[in-house]
Amino acid sequence: MTYLRTNTSALISYNALQLHSRRNIEAVNQLSTGKRTASTNVSSVTYLQDAKASRALRSAEVGTRNVMSAISLVQAVDSAAKNIQKTLINMKTVATSETATLKDLHAGDKGRVCDYLQQAEESIINMVEGFSWNGTNFLEGGGQNDHTTTLLNFTLNAGGGVDDNFTMGFKSFHPHSAIDRTPAHGLYGNAADPNLPNLNKTAGTDTHAYGDAAMYIGNPNVFREGHLHADTNGAVNHTLIQLTRAIDGVTAERARLGGYINRLNYIADNNIERTFNAKNTRSKIMDTDYAYQAAELSKSQILRQSATAVLAQVNHRGTGMLALLH
Repeated sequence: MTYLRTNTSALISYNALQLHSRRNIEAVNQLSTGKRTASTNVSSVTYLQDAKASRALRSAEVGTRNVMSAISLVQAVDSAAKNIQKTLINMKTVATSETATLKDLHAGDKGRVCDYLQQAEESIINMVEGFSWNGTNFLEGGGQNDHTTTLLNFTLNAGGGVDDNFTMGFKSFHPHSAIDRTPAHGLYGNAADPNLPNLNKTAGTDTHAYGDAAMYIGNPNVFREGHLHADTNGAVNHTLIQLTRAIDGVTAERARLGGYINRLNYIADNNIERTFNAKNTRSKIMDTDYAYQAAELSKSQILRQSATAVLAQVNHRGTGMLALLH
């Protein structure tokens, strides 16, 4: 009976030694790779959780890239709008300075001021027509004149919830979209009854960035001679009214673009939080807890050494009993 009990003790010690050896190897593997091993007996539920976390992570990462791209688009449009706004302010400054010495005669600096206004408007056209973002001109809206101008829509797929997917509408900054084709007061306009473009904010056709400003007025050669003028006091006053309207319109449009950026930043923050949560979930499922595994490694090494010592003792006792039997 003593011999059988001794062999039973040896078997128990041997099994314990094997268990602690496997746990030691598992801990070493996890600490070296940083990933949980198959020997941790991950359940099917855990795999489903990992798959769900992986999908959420991919969606959040794609959404974040899309949002960052959309932010760069809005910032590019706003940067161009800022330059257009500066040009309009400079035009207004020049036109204002002209009123102090202007006489109702085609003499003095009037021609120079008219040329400046025309060149300034043409520089705005060049800025607008030269804009491109990923091959699309978002400064022209849906067209360049009062017959075709519409909002140019950009739909953002931000990932995550449905509320994070929305459409942004971009207005036209092209001066040809702010034309009054049927002026009642001639080429220079009338300060007492300022011209309105065919498409204008007051009429509810708010598709260009200049609000109620008529950047050009009706003329057979409207894109050239129909520009803002400073030939007479009346023309200057009319020009100042239109420039004030245009500046107000661009200022309001830049504020609207700023609202887009705020919304996009909010979505970006949500996506960053979703990315963090998804990574944290995957980490809990798939990645090694280094502190825990280091403790387990030390524990398994100590128990392995103890099992080896016990196994040696029980084997020695078994050998002694066999000697007595002989």
